[in-house]
Amino acid sequence: MNRRDAIEVFARYRGDAPVIVGPGVSGRLLYEIDHRPATIYNMELGYPAPMCLGLAFALPGERVYALDGDGSLLMSLGVLTTIARYRPPNLTVLVLDNRVYLSTGALPSATASGADLAAIGRGAGLEHAETVADEAALERALARTTQESGPFLIVAQIEAQDRISPGGYRAMPFDIVESSIRFRRDLVDRGLVQPLWAI
Repeated sequence: MNRRDAIEVFARYRGDAPVIVGPGVSGRLLYEIDHRPATIYNMELGYPAPMCLGLAFALPGERVYALDGDGSLLMSLGVLTTIARYRPPNLTVLVLDNRVYLSTGALPSATASGADLAAIGRGAGLEHAETVADEAALERALARTTQESGPFLIVAQIEAQDRISPGGYRAMPFDIVESSIRFRRDLVDRGLVQPLWAI
């Protein structure tokens, strides 16, 4: 499965749900395919899933998605035990597993040598942890996130070398700080959180 195809499937199910995207190519593609203001792009390695766990607690009436990579989730595996312990029903962690650290020269990640993120999730106690290898399976898995209680860990296997040439992506017109401000402003405008001045 190609990364772009996987993100196009994700965009169809995400709606206006808050999303935090890990570092690298995925954020640029999501921005191109279906930018929504409740998106933080290019969050640091290891942070998307833990931050989305906190968001899921803070916004119990909203679905919350972490769009992460294998390398990033490998840096924060402990969060899977916390997700399994507290079981936020509105949280989905979608991992695009290309088995490499693509942004740093395609160095292999641990999933290239046998680490199975879905199996680790199940071992941590997550009931809904699965690996999908094609778009149809990803469609079915994401559809469940809109109809059933989670939490969900979906590991989508994508092509290892799916990066276009340098300069082939348009730069996003804001950095992570501005992205975070837009994110919070959208949640305030939708009445999901209070403005800072009201706290």
